[in-house]
Amino acid sequence: MKPFHVYQHPIHGFEAVKVGFSWPAFAFGIFWMLAKKLWKIFALWIALYVGAELVLSAPMEVAEGAAGWLLGGVSFAVYLALWLVPAFKGNAWLEKHLLRRGFQLVRRTNSHTVDAAIAEAITHGAG
Repeated sequence: MKPFHVYQHPIHGFEAVKVGFSWPAFAFGIFWMLAKKLWKIFALWIALYVGAELVLSAPMEVAEGAAGWLLGGVSFAVYLALWLVPAFKGNAWLEKHLLRRGFQLVRRTNSHTVDAAIAEAITHGAG
């Protein structure tokens, strides 16, 4: 069983967010951000990718020897971070997004799925 936070909105109903690591964000990155309507974070991530490409690609073409290896390592670390940070922070970003949209946390629960977490919140109420 996984920990979930269940949120409720008077018009939009219930949403459940798994606490912790987000496998969908890990696997799909910016496409997950789009699917979850995290527009600002999506725009930031695109800007970070473009910025990393602009800053890191030009020197890579002329770097040789140890400088090339160092720059390659830095480039790898930057792109790895851009891939991993959404996986570790994505669900927290999603929760903040729901709160900004007027959702309220109504239940913390352990369930097997999002649907089971929502069903438990509906059945047992807030708590």
